[in-house]
Amino acid sequence: MRRLQGLKMIIEVIKNISTKLNNQLNGSFRTKLMLFFIVVALIPLLLFGFLSYQKSSTIVNKQFNDYENFAVSQLETQLENTINQMFVVSNDIHQYLSDPTLIVIKEEIPRTYEGFIEKKNFERFLEAHKTFNTKGIYLITNSGYYYGGNDLNSQKLFQMPFWKEASKIKQGDRWIGFYKVDHYGSSKTPESILGLVLPIQSQYGILKGSKLLIETNADELFSYIKYLEKDVHAFITIHNEKNKVIYQTKAKREPLSNDVVRVKNIDAYGWQIEIRVPEKLFYQSSEVIFNYTLLGIFVLIILAILLAMVFSAPLAKRIRKLKESMELVSMGALQTQIPVKEHDEIGKLTISFNQMVQQIKELIDEIGETERLKRKAELRAFHYQINPHLLFNTLNSIQWKARLSNAKEVQQMIYHLTEVLHENLNFADELIPLKKELDTISHYLKVQEIRFGHMFDYIEKVNPECLDYLIPRLSLQPLFENIFFHAFEDGQGKIELTIADHTDFLELSLRDNGKGMSEQTALNILNDHSTKDKVRGIGVFNVDQRLKLHFGNEYGLKIESSPDDGTTIKMRWPKRRMTT
Repeated sequence: MRRLQGLKMIIEVIKNISTKLNNQLNGSFRTKLMLFFIVVALIPLLLFGFLSYQKSSTIVNKQFNDYENFAVSQLETQLENTINQMFVVSNDIHQYLSDPTLIVIKEEIPRTYEGFIEKKNFERFLEAHKTFNTKGIYLITNSGYYYGGNDLNSQKLFQMPFWKEASKIKQGDRWIGFYKVDHYGSSKTPESILGLVLPIQSQYGILKGSKLLIETNADELFSYIKYLEKDVHAFITIHNEKNKVIYQTKAKREPLSNDVVRVKNIDAYGWQIEIRVPEKLFYQSSEVIFNYTLLGIFVLIILAILLAMVFSAPLAKRIRKLKESMELVSMGALQTQIPVKEHDEIGKLTISFNQMVQQIKELIDEIGETERLKRKAELRAFHYQINPHLLFNTLNSIQWKARLSNAKEVQQMIYHLTEVLHENLNFADELIPLKKELDTISHYLKVQEIRFGHMFDYIEKVNPECLDYLIPRLSLQPLFENIFFHAFEDGQGKIELTIADHTDFLELSLRDNGKGMSEQTALNILNDHSTKDKVRGIGVFNVDQRLKLHFGNEYGLKIESSPDDGTTIKMRWPKRRMTT
């Protein structure tokens, strides 16, 4: 009987322990985290220790071999790509310079503005061939003058050993190799460079005897080389197509018969890369690996237990604090803020929670202010409508007075002026149909006709299919105003407007036979007026800028004019229709 009671007590204790453990696992984040750390650490570490001892030698040798092959392949690819890029650039520039029909440089040192522009254009051509790792591209004449920038020190360049060697090569040959650059104006540490020197095959002018110098930053190439030399303990030798050594590891080491030798050939250029690695580095002692593996497993198990104990408590505390704060906010305590000391994932989550609570509070505070500002904006918009309405009502009253007084020209002028002002003061749509813009121009011209009389002729050639395409509001009126204010004298002349319908865009031509302008004046009109004359051409400039802002820099205005020969303004903009 007592034994039965004792057994029941043991079962009850076991049940209580199981219940408490189950409650801990279901309710305690800290307990789950500790068990997770220990289990995750133990299982893979024990499995890894057993497998590593069985297959250590094979795995290490294979990994080391793959590691070396990858590094060698990267070096070969990078070197081949760099050389190929330099050859492509040199061939392109050399072909350009060897064609006498393309030569634009007529004098070595420009002494005229035209010569200066030619030099700049050629240097832009050289600049266009640069890539992110190009140090410089220069054309160096026989006298020492060079094109391609202002930072080259030609005196230092001519003293460099590589240049003395490269200067001896013949036409049709190339020199390429590695060297340290020391012929630039900056005082930085000399950079590793892969340079190419190519004689220009030309017998014309300053190009005779000149040489093309292309320098590419070789730091990335040398990073692969140093990577092999340091990490793999490799001895590297690079030969060019003439079997000349252009690079060799500086370490003093005699080649051994048991070295592992890899030879990579770059067939396109005849280069050869030889890499020697000591045989002993391909094999590792399984006993050393086993001892270190056991030591690592033991240390990592202890570390996992300590980490679980140290980090689980503060993590659980921070999560519990975040949970309690969320409950306070859900009950309306919007002033709740949690101090943030760490910037890990939980810290970022806490920051986001604080920001969310603050934004909710600010949003509630701003609702009243938003409603007040909305009402104020409505009143202000209504106020802005009063002035145009007052202006239109006044003009209409004057028009009726003129009609009653039988002043027909005054009545017509006020009518057309009212139509023009109606469009000028209408801000509903920025883009309007072309037909509507031409109607406004029609009213504007009526005003000018009443003002000057029948002194000018206007011809309009527009395909009816183009009238529905959209154009920025008030794009044409400033152009017509510029004609009457600057091109015509007393309104006398001829204006012709035509629109060409292209596949993707429209091109409007506005031609007048007025007094015209110089080419420089035409250029100034389309330049920035922030520091120039703010009267002449500012309307035309604004039209050009609005077209570019709406549709892009490839669209806008172009002015063709010459003194006493009239002016043609061309406008390009893409085809767009009103969307429903």
